[in-house]
Amino acid sequence: MGNTAKFKITMAICLFLGISCAPYVNYQPQRAPKAAKSAEYNISVYHELDPLPPQSLQLGKLTINNAVPSMINCDYNDVIRLAKWKVRKVGGDALHIINIKLPDETNSCYGITANIISFDAIETMFWSSIDLDKNDFKEYYHENVLDPIEGIWTVSENTDWENMLTGVKGNNEIAGKYEVAIIRDKEEYNRYNSYILHSEETEWPRGQMKAYYSKNGYQHTYEEHWFMADHTEKIRNIILEESGIFRTSSAFSKYPINYDRENISLKVYPPFYMTAPGLAVNTQLQSMGSGFVISGNGLIITNYHVIHGKQEIEVYFPSIDKSFTAKIALQDKNNDIALLALEDFHISEYFTEDIPFIISNTSDMRLGQEIFTLGYPLGEILGKSVKLSTGDISSLYGIKDDPRLIQISNPIQPGNSGGPLLNENGEIIGVVVSTLNARYFYENESIIPQNINFAIKGNYVANLISILPEYQELSKRKNLLLGKSLEEKIELISPFIVTIK
Repeated sequence: MGNTAKFKITMAICLFLGISCAPYVNYQPQRAPKAAKSAEYNISVYHELDPLPPQSLQLGKLTINNAVPSMINCDYNDVIRLAKWKVRKVGGDALHIINIKLPDETNSCYGITANIISFDAIETMFWSSIDLDKNDFKEYYHENVLDPIEGIWTVSENTDWENMLTGVKGNNEIAGKYEVAIIRDKEEYNRYNSYILHSEETEWPRGQMKAYYSKNGYQHTYEEHWFMADHTEKIRNIILEESGIFRTSSAFSKYPINYDRENISLKVYPPFYMTAPGLAVNTQLQSMGSGFVISGNGLIITNYHVIHGKQEIEVYFPSIDKSFTAKIALQDKNNDIALLALEDFHISEYFTEDIPFIISNTSDMRLGQEIFTLGYPLGEILGKSVKLSTGDISSLYGIKDDPRLIQISNPIQPGNSGGPLLNENGEIIGVVVSTLNARYFYENESIIPQNINFAIKGNYVANLISILPEYQELSKRKNLLLGKSLEEKIELISPFIVTIK
């Protein structure tokens, strides 16, 4: 008798007896059951080759299959949901799948064999952790100069599998499997620790370290040390993509099934980019900019977008009517900062006065604080003399609470970009960077924003120059502007404000 005939007979028996041909659950206990878990308790799922958490205990073995052939659709997810129900009932924490039975011509249901696992909570007490919640991390991001990898990320897992004998393929996707917060390590400057905020895996409670990242020699590249469930580490190289994403992949096999797994990490806070749709630089004038001298050997701070794509960079000192060729010494594309080095320049050959200003600690800023900027708006259209713009701090954050930016009320024009933002003591607290895109807001919100402009916080400049040999000299400089009137400050500062061509 063929399979088709057997199937028809079996289905007739099922219908005649009024019984269901749905999957049955067979459980063989190996330890006494624990207290049952609630229906909301999350059950972790592992495949046979996945590492298990340390001190995992096997409570028993579970088999889900059909006693008879079935034409009832029981897909893989249905079977897993049924298995999780049984795990909760016996007080388990995880399902460790050791075999998957695929549908065939006589049975349209999946089947599995799995171990029910319980975790030893004592083990987690000795794993590295941190007692901070999401709001605590956000406060850290607001108050500190950040590396691009620092922030809150969601990690999704996508696993494709294929049976090499039958060609049957499947997919298991867990969106938002982890939510993690990454911050700089307190001891190692170029190490960044990733802590769990939320996990779909029971064995990773909030606050535990899930990974750490070490900076490589190239921009936006890191070495990832990812901790598996058994606390062994998997080391991989990652590259941050422009959209604030990085990916890792792995492959493993359990004959006859091959697995390909990809983890996708998406940065959700703070924004990876500064140039959001409403925050834009006028592209027709973006090559025009200002800058300011920070050292006697000719180091200049300006915006990255001002010098981006230039084959040659010319720095012009209107105060002495002289130009110098410059090269890029350092750049921070993500924060729109560039450090230029002048060729054949020493300050004593051209100026009798020392650089009068210092870079201030941004944490001292206050809402409503009076500020001013000096620069060359619209390039040479308004002439070669430095222009003053005054205002106050409107917000300590940028669009969508971007912690890198200060919102200022000072009128800003293209050409101001890269100029210094100074407080009433003549201390540099930021670098003017951009203005709201009025056309975007008019077309999308029917409003025309006025006097809503932005500057990069001075901490990001300090962070960039901290790796320079000249840093010790710069950090010891005294503020020569204390007690001076605004007019006196402008007179002393202006010689060191330059245009970038």
